[in-house]
Amino acid sequence: MQLEKYPYIILMKVGPYCGYSLDEIIDIKQKEQKKVGRYFWGYSGVFCRPNIVKNLVSYANEKKVYVLFVETKSDFKPSTFDKFNKFSKDGGVWNDLSDEVLLVGNKEKSHFAITGNKLKKVDITLDLSRYCTLKGIFPNDNQRFDKYFRYRVDKACGVYVPDDKAEQKEVQIKYVSELVEPYSIHIR
Repeated sequence: MQLEKYPYIILMKVGPYCGYSLDEIIDIKQKEQKKVGRYFWGYSGVFCRPNIVKNLVSYANEKKVYVLFVETKSDFKPSTFDKFNKFSKDGGVWNDLSDEVLLVGNKEKSHFAITGNKLKKVDITLDLSRYCTLKGIFPNDNQRFDKYFRYRVDKACGVYVPDDKAEQKEVQIKYVSELVEPYSIHIR
């Protein structure tokens, strides 16, 4: 695969969640994008907060940013979960999510959602050593995905910056989509 095709990425581990199989989640998201023009993929944690995603979009300078999904078999079931029904682009002004959007999770933690389109199944091998994270708004060559995207790190914003001396570490990408406006939002 030509990695140059994906120079700006959000890489996420995905799998069964809150009682939904990954196939069910993909089906829901594909229907969502048909009905509302984009899908919303919820998540929590600190690795791809909306400001970090927006830094990646800014660095890409109007070029496409792709969302690449790595399948994991772990089935995460929070102790309690509900449907999110509000979103905010800035964490201050809140609006209603469309009834057509399904986002569930533990409302006790901060949650976000990326917005994408053209979600499709693929079988791509991605060499993590060819990507690095962002440090502020610039690529951080000292933090490459082969060392960063592991253990509890389940998502990351990255830029294709090949280093021919780096040892390859490959993962299988199962789904890909394009990131679309508003890119990343707060949800509650």
